[in-house]
Amino acid sequence: METSFNAAALDSYAMRITNGVAMLGGILMLPALFLYLSGLLVAGVALTGTIITIAIALTLAVWLTLNYAVQPVAYVVTGDTLIVRRRWARALRIPFKQIMGVSFAGALADVPRFGLRWSFNAGVFGYHGPFHLDPYGNVFFAATNRERLVAVARYDAPSLIISPARPREFVETFREALLKSTPVDQEAKPEPLR
Repeated sequence: METSFNAAALDSYAMRITNGVAMLGGILMLPALFLYLSGLLVAGVALTGTIITIAIALTLAVWLTLNYAVQPVAYVVTGDTLIVRRRWARALRIPFKQIMGVSFAGALADVPRFGLRWSFNAGVFGYHGPFHLDPYGNVFFAATNRERLVAVARYDAPSLIISPARPREFVETFREALLKSTPVDQEAKPEPLR
């Protein structure tokens, strides 16, 4: 059995950050365009400044492209694995044997404004990579919307924070799949009294 949940749409903060970075790259290209159209660039005037602004704009374009590539598009619950499908990058696969449980993570909705200490990407096409949050410790984000966060607790790695479009339905389906995947002989058995 395989159940797929779409990732939530970008929240307003992520949209503003993404649009702002893209707009900054475009604005940095304007002086080079004007110098080229006026013929001053061919004459060698302001060549160094133009090269620097183009290099910065290209760096921003590459960064935007990389963040777009790792943006989650779906969260798939199979019989024994959670799969985070991303736009162009390879999917993340987390076997159920590495997962302790799943729950809503509404308390993290203020990310990245409060408690953020370190992260890979805090807003461009979502929230991706390792974060350290003051009250919660280390977590790994693969989310697009701060208002729809779900935490997947793992035994040997930081918790995975995701954002399905329908978080309540995702949590219910995921908990059922976890229960079904646990073999009867591995279920918790009470300790005998001594």
